Amino acid sequence: MIKRKFLTILLLCLVAVSAFSQSENYGTWIGISGEKKLNKWEVSAETELRTIYFLRLIDRWSIGAALDYSILKQLKIGVGYQLMNSLDYDADYVKDYFIRNRLNASATGKLKWNDFSFSLRQRIQVTFKEERMQTDGTIDDYKMNPAWAWRNRLQVEYNIPNCKITPSASVETFYDLNNPDGNSFENIRSVLSLDYKLNKKNHVELYGVINSELHSDDADGKYILGLSYKHTF
Repeated sequence: MIKRKFLTILLLCLVAVSAFSQSENYGTWIGISGEKKLNKWEVSAETELRTIYFLRLIDRWSIGAALDYSILKQLKIGVGYQLMNSLDYDADYVKDYFIRNRLNASATGKLKWNDFSFSLRQRIQVTFKEERMQTDGTIDDYKMNPAWAWRNRLQVEYNIPNCKITPSASVETFYDLNNPDGNSFENIRSVLSLDYKLNKKNHVELYGVINSELHSDDADGKYILGLSYKHTF
């Protein structure tokens, strides 16, 4: 019964978002990941596809891997890497998609209270961007390359007793660390999520995202419907 309700919710969300498919404001994120725990260590890998205009245009495709270590039961640190192929069509470039390499280091603290779980993640990331050449042969420089950023995410989960669905909500801020125009908060990301436990090793997550750009009129991917699958080895 729960599985049928979850699939019904997913279908209704897809129908609702498809109604706005003519706007770049709306997009989807679809991801697959796997993880393996080895005592205090955790190794994970993922691939993700992001679109805009609902499903009409690929915005970004990425693959990545991460390694985490639990210092304490409530505290872990980790490093990660992502290889991304990102869309950039705002100027007359020789090509539309550009490679980006991203490294990150993070620390995450967790606290449980009754059926609630709270977590705070601090992350520093650096993104190296591929050179952009315009059709006249000139190079279009980025404002920041590499681009350094500090990400700060607060998340709360509610573990419903005897239920396979776990709802959660999070807010994440993005702060530039090397902006020549002055460092500031650039984005606030709000997420509502429903995680469905298929069995002990497999999870499906349905979530909605709102990206609030603070200093940009770029509306690409402002409202996101996401779906991810995770397998634990």
